[in-house]
Amino acid sequence: MKILGRVQSCCITLFLALTSVSALQKLNSINDLKKVNFGQSVPKHSLLLLHWFANVIDIDNNNVIRLTFNPNQGDYGSHHYGNFERVLDPLPPGYQYFTLGNLNQGTSQLPDYVVHPQSEYTGRNMDRIIFRIRQQNTGRQALQRIDHVYITQHYEASEQQGTRYDPDHTYQVTTNLLRQIREFSVGEDRQPLLELRNRFGSNSDDFQLRHIKNIWGDLACLGLLLFIVIQEKYSYKQPNKKPERSARRNPQPDFVVNIPENRQHPRDDNTYNTSRYEIYLQEERDEIHLEVTTGINGKARIHWSNIPQHRLKNGVMVVLFKNNRDREASGTYRCIGNKESGSYDTSVPLNEGLQVRLHKVRRRFCFWKVTGEEICRGPEFKNCKAGEEVNIAGYNAKLQLFVKDGKACARLFIKKTFHEWRSEFKNSWVGFYASADKDTNQYEWWQWQWATKFRPSTDVVAPSHDVYDYHSGLAIASGVQARFILSGNVAASTPSWR
Repeated sequence: MKILGRVQSCCITLFLALTSVSALQKLNSINDLKKVNFGQSVPKHSLLLLHWFANVIDIDNNNVIRLTFNPNQGDYGSHHYGNFERVLDPLPPGYQYFTLGNLNQGTSQLPDYVVHPQSEYTGRNMDRIIFRIRQQNTGRQALQRIDHVYITQHYEASEQQGTRYDPDHTYQVTTNLLRQIREFSVGEDRQPLLELRNRFGSNSDDFQLRHIKNIWGDLACLGLLLFIVIQEKYSYKQPNKKPERSARRNPQPDFVVNIPENRQHPRDDNTYNTSRYEIYLQEERDEIHLEVTTGINGKARIHWSNIPQHRLKNGVMVVLFKNNRDREASGTYRCIGNKESGSYDTSVPLNEGLQVRLHKVRRRFCFWKVTGEEICRGPEFKNCKAGEEVNIAGYNAKLQLFVKDGKACARLFIKKTFHEWRSEFKNSWVGFYASADKDTNQYEWWQWQWATKFRPSTDVVAPSHDVYDYHSGLAIASGVQARFILSGNVAASTPSWR
């Protein structure tokens, strides 16, 4: 009986060993990857981890996969995996399993898009990659060859399975699929989206490609891969489709998976409609209010309002640019947290052209936040009503108040036909006042200049006028006014600055 029991036990063990991997689904192409239930029973973050792994390993022309890091030393948080649950095949002599993907380990080595993904792609740190290599005694990591790769995940905590891996959501990844994923590399080796779309038969149109590029920036190829695997799978309702086999995974109805961090318009009826989606995005941009105004001590102040909740949830920041043509994000920005509206006093001197833009937040390492993709932008700062040109009574000349490097400045427009203006304005001067309530002799201390000592403007050209400027040392502020004084009388007053 003991012998029979042992035989039965051995048979059961052998049966489990033979059926462990045979029961696993093999993913040989991106089309196979589309069959995985990402976003419902499988974390979308698995795709980010797999994309990184496919691009960090080396695959030669003979389809031999080699490691470029040393798992024995814990690179990227990798460590030995014992396969005690028998999820995978028993190891042949001389082989070993390793696992990686725990975001609590090795995060300083993993790229930012894996450690701190956009909110739609977070995965509760459940997904892992397992790979099998032949043990090496030489310590030369270049000799370590991979012959099997898997994506897997831990059981849900509610299933009370501890830290075991879930065989129902463990998939073997072939070399061919890894090669295809490598086509979507990021950084300097990235390929044009149009070529990738045509090569892999994506149904994304030109608008969607542009939108992916705007959203993902340098990671646009990864964005396209995610679009192909997730978005296109759910592009249209399939009411007769049966749910996948794992009923314990909180199944969801078929839905449209959005391009990251954007919401579809509720009128879209769960179908992706480019024109309606574009209209929705434009409506959202129109509702968001961004503005640069006068702050403290002549500095620029940023205002924002009507920021949608889904933007706040995903993380946004206001960023100051020199002008609408400026492509380099400045070091002046503010993460606005959950504030739908607010203001921020910068340390940047106020100048014409300054522009505030709303950007996504990207995280580097654990706490370092940097500027992500642009969402929308406000108008350039212009001299407001206070900067309007006012006529100097009785003369072909005008006075203007403007700001330069945060200081109150005055500008004279002299009609080219007004040849005798210097003799006419010989004893005239321009003064700066804290408010319109001040008397003529209450100009700010030493903040005035003779009209004939104004210098030719280097910023403005007027075909019918000669233009002259004076830059005072007075910080621009609300209420500041410039006046043209002729023979002791006020010949022109600008509107008060606001």
